Amino acid sequence: MVLPILLGVCTALIAWQAFRRPMLRRLAGRDATRRPTETALVIAGSLLGTALITGSLIVGDTLDSSIRAAVRNQLGPVDEVVGVPDADLARKIETEIAALDDERIDGVISLLTARAAVASDASGDIVAEPDAQLIEIDFAAANDFGSDPQITGVTGATPGLGEVVIGEDLAEALDVAEGDRVTAHLYGEEVDLQVTGVLPRTGLAGFWLGFQSTSMNAFVAPGTIADTVGQRLPRDTAPPITFVAVSNRGGVEEGGALTDEVTPLIEDVLGSSPLRVEEVKRIGLDNADAQGKEFGEIFLAIGSFAIIAGILLLVNIFVMLSEERKSQLGMLRAVGMTRSHLVRAFVIEGAVYAFMAGLLGAALGVGVGWAIVKLAAPIFSGFGDFSLDLTFAVDPQSMIQGFCAGVLISIATIFGTSLRISRVNIIRAIRDLPEPKVYRVRTRSIVIGSIVAAASLTSLLLSWGDPSAWVVGLLAVPLTLFGLLPLMSRVIGRRTGVLIAALGTLGWGIFGNAITGGQFFDEGDIFAFVVQGTVLTLAAVLLLTQTQENFEGLIRRVSARSLPLRLSVAYPLARRARTGLTLGMFALVIFTMTFISVLSNVFGGQVESATAKEGDFHIVATASDSNPPTESELKAFDGVDEVAVLRFGDVLFETVSDDDPMPWTVSGVDEAFVDGGPPQLSKKPEDKSQDEVWGQLLSDPSKIIVPSFFLQTGGGPPSQTFEPGVIVFSIDPFSGARVEREIIGVIDNDFAFSGSYVSKESIAEMLGPSAAPARFYVKVDEGADASSVARSMQGELVANGVEADPIRRIVEDFQRSNLQFFQLMQSYLALGLLVGIAGLGVVMVRAVRERRRDVGVLRSLGFVPGQVRRSFVLESGFVALQGILIGVVLAIVTASQLIATDAFGTDVAFDVPWTEIGVLTSLALIASLLATAWPAQQASQIPPAVALRIEG
Repeated sequence: MVLPILLGVCTALIAWQAFRRPMLRRLAGRDATRRPTETALVIAGSLLGTALITGSLIVGDTLDSSIRAAVRNQLGPVDEVVGVPDADLARKIETEIAALDDERIDGVISLLTARAAVASDASGDIVAEPDAQLIEIDFAAANDFGSDPQITGVTGATPGLGEVVIGEDLAEALDVAEGDRVTAHLYGEEVDLQVTGVLPRTGLAGFWLGFQSTSMNAFVAPGTIADTVGQRLPRDTAPPITFVAVSNRGGVEEGGALTDEVTPLIEDVLGSSPLRVEEVKRIGLDNADAQGKEFGEIFLAIGSFAIIAGILLLVNIFVMLSEERKSQLGMLRAVGMTRSHLVRAFVIEGAVYAFMAGLLGAALGVGVGWAIVKLAAPIFSGFGDFSLDLTFAVDPQSMIQGFCAGVLISIATIFGTSLRISRVNIIRAIRDLPEPKVYRVRTRSIVIGSIVAAASLTSLLLSWGDPSAWVVGLLAVPLTLFGLLPLMSRVIGRRTGVLIAALGTLGWGIFGNAITGGQFFDEGDIFAFVVQGTVLTLAAVLLLTQTQENFEGLIRRVSARSLPLRLSVAYPLARRARTGLTLGMFALVIFTMTFISVLSNVFGGQVESATAKEGDFHIVATASDSNPPTESELKAFDGVDEVAVLRFGDVLFETVSDDDPMPWTVSGVDEAFVDGGPPQLSKKPEDKSQDEVWGQLLSDPSKIIVPSFFLQTGGGPPSQTFEPGVIVFSIDPFSGARVEREIIGVIDNDFAFSGSYVSKESIAEMLGPSAAPARFYVKVDEGADASSVARSMQGELVANGVEADPIRRIVEDFQRSNLQFFQLMQSYLALGLLVGIAGLGVVMVRAVRERRRDVGVLRSLGFVPGQVRRSFVLESGFVALQGILIGVVLAIVTASQLIATDAFGTDVAFDVPWTEIGVLTSLALIASLLATAWPAQQASQIPPAVALRIEG
């Protein structure tokens, strides 16, 4: 609500000034309406920023809404669960919770679950789903669970013996319908079942912890799982788990608000039992909020470059407006209007533009968000068990926030620009004389600048070594240098002072990360990249504008006979501030697109190295934990050389700094895995080799090796990194057993999602019998095709629920998703490129109008239309080329620096996609020239006599 309130205050102040000062209101209204083309240009220049902000927020809304939909579909009225390995104990806990008779609890029910492979030949071919979930539940009790039967998803009668009611996801996967037969494989047995119904994926019918995009549920008659298990659980299988589910008062999402009150009640029932309460609804909704916000921030951060470019465009437009109205402003000042009156008139006029642009930009932002979601949907749905179905959603609050942010940015920009505009000399303005290029340094400026410099330098020294203080690390030195600029201007001259400040800022931006020991990017904050890119680009632009004479001298020497070429640089050199704004606008956009292209190439071209880092095995296979195959069964396949069997499961991890448990996969390994070639370590103790670290893992159950993205939930660089020696705590989600583990190594990648590595003795302590030997790493014979071997395993071990994939293909699929995401970012940034190109066009349109008299003089001196047209096009190309040069060079430098800091937690080789960058910059240059073609043509058609009669 901060932005709407702030905008309301600003609007009230502006409206009050317009009401109190009718003259200012009429003046602003006349200027806004008398030249509709100019008004349209100003609105077009500012609406894209609003569109990008709104679109980014809507992307976050969509992700938030989609995850919340998964929570609703797969939990429904379930707010808390307790996982209980013993069915009798589960019934006792259910009875005691129900006996609480607390008004905050409106239901409690038990679900007995077991993983199984389910197959069917109803379609004519044998189709199998290796990772289904059998559930025993009383349908009548399920229908009454919670406050609304509609949100349980359970209808009809409880299945009888030999019957099954399946979820719509499983029905689609097996291509079966009511009346068909399926076979469930679990605990070494086959259970033949007839489908008697299909339930939607919602509520209890969609119950599936983990929030994947699918929930392969099969509801069977009570006693089915127990009859299959018999008197004794088969060796090396995970036991069935009973989930005692509790529903809080309220709807699907409202019930989560009572979790903090209900959890202690359930814990009192559990007493001294090691069992724990899982706050699944609250965690799911919190994750939805966090990930939606994070994803929106990524797009907002990347789009910030285009927003900044839009601000520079807006400043440029208003500066050009003031130049065109210079005589008018001088007359207004001459008849008694004060500078504050000019500022108010410009702000009132600008507010009209800002509100119109805000409304159009917010509407356009919905389209931007929709386009991003449509492009992102295939990416998010391509991660298998970790997929997410994106459904476009718009929160009206996001449109309001985007509108308010866009309008406030425009008003602030206009206000700052109007302060400069108001400082006109009355005589020079009336006579349309240029401002003198005399820079006087005031003592007040020296004092204020010195205070800023001292404060910035002090902040840098106080925060030295603090990775979270990236804002200070990036801005302290530039603020210090530019704070000292007034003093340097008086002592050594303004031009020299500016050169020193710009060079120092560039040097700090490029080498400061190394000096501070990685302070810029170690926290992985995406906005650090925005700040650094902006500071570097603007410093380079400032440096270039101070050395423009070198370009002029060079062009004069090489093109003495080309008047259009010489004229093309004359105007940019004469208007350095304006040229700098245009150059900065274009360079920022090129910087961002080049940066994303480099990262896309770096992370998309690492298939060979990434596969090698996964170790020496060729295939990874996962089986049903209720019926895993044996090592000998896998070795019997043609082409198989070696097999390493891993115990596999999910545990909860806590760190010393964060006691909120987070689920993460853990794998228990033995000598066969370590001797066969485990994943490479990117971090380890300096005094130990890789073999020694893996050997220590096998011999010491208290040790653990984690991936570089350990406990990372969002995208982008890791929000926290783990070093050897760090202590973490694992918690068994079913028994609550808590054990301590010390990290002794970090692996680069985890494309196979094997998670953290411990010894088999260690995982038995962490998870007990829940960690079944259901994960297999396979080496194939020399010359054998890993894909063919994997297909054979998956086809013949249907009863075991085996899913086998070559590791190389897993890496390729993951890298393909990475490339798709980067391509999505590039498509999004195309809007920023549109700002830059449109900005050049707008500036040239304004330049043509402003320079009509100059063009008339040239025409009267004998310039033909073609020469005038070429000079304008070359002028645009001159600015665009400089922007391309600055953007490309700084983007490559920044990307190489980012990769060198290992900010993404993985060791990758830096590589520049010169061909892609060449195509990108060529298209940008061509588009810029095309955007200038129309105003250049208009300039070339100005009749000399008409132009020379213009009085301003």
